[in-house]
Amino acid sequence: MLIKTTVRKRDKLFVLAYFLNILNGIFLLLGLMLVAFGHWILLDENNVVTFLLFTGENSLIDSISKMLLATGSIIVFISLLGYLGSIRRIRSLVIVYMVLVVLVFAAQIGMLTQLYIGSEMVNKLWKAEIDELILTYGNKNLSEQYPQWDILNGIQRTLQCCGRYNFTDWNKNEYKEHVNQVPCSCTASNMKEWFCDVLKNATYTKGCEEDIKAWYDENSWILFLIHFGLLAIEVLQFIIATCLSSIMRKNVVLPKM
Repeated sequence: MLIKTTVRKRDKLFVLAYFLNILNGIFLLLGLMLVAFGHWILLDENNVVTFLLFTGENSLIDSISKMLLATGSIIVFISLLGYLGSIRRIRSLVIVYMVLVVLVFAAQIGMLTQLYIGSEMVNKLWKAEIDELILTYGNKNLSEQYPQWDILNGIQRTLQCCGRYNFTDWNKNEYKEHVNQVPCSCTASNMKEWFCDVLKNATYTKGCEEDIKAWYDENSWILFLIHFGLLAIEVLQFIIATCLSSIMRKNVVLPKM
């Protein structure tokens, strides 16, 4: 009877370690993705995320990229710690792993709160950025803004839109050769110039705000869903790790994995 009980506990421990490692694999992959995304935002200035969250000193971009890098690195570390603790049968590491999972869980609750509070601020930020770029677009004395202008042109070409509300927003720009001009990206023209004459039936009339807002809202919801999914995974990780630690305390021999 004692042998059968020991075998059952050993099998249970093996199953728990197996499922914990599956969760760790998902966690590890996510952590590496966050690290890669953080590096992308930090190093690549010519992307839509930078355009939407650009400030004079790029402080918001720096904060977001560093947050992603830190979160991703911590998740990678926790995942490796969980692997080591379960495979090498080190109960102390499993306990440390449980504590770190709880801390990450609490940190993610704080991040979700900040994302919810800051979403409206970010919404206002990118709208103000578009308005500012429309005013300064084409100013030869602001060559440092060329990357932002190129991204704005890319958005207008891709979405087939012009300006924030509509093409008349470009009447506010003072750097055109004459008033009847819009950026070439507002037209079906393939010219590489900054401005082109308004082309009848070939100039995009709708504004970009509605499509950009739809893209932003969709990705915001995806981000929220990812966080909620992570919270669910972390709860499972903690429960499984607790059971694993309890069985390890009883000195049950774990079968080779």
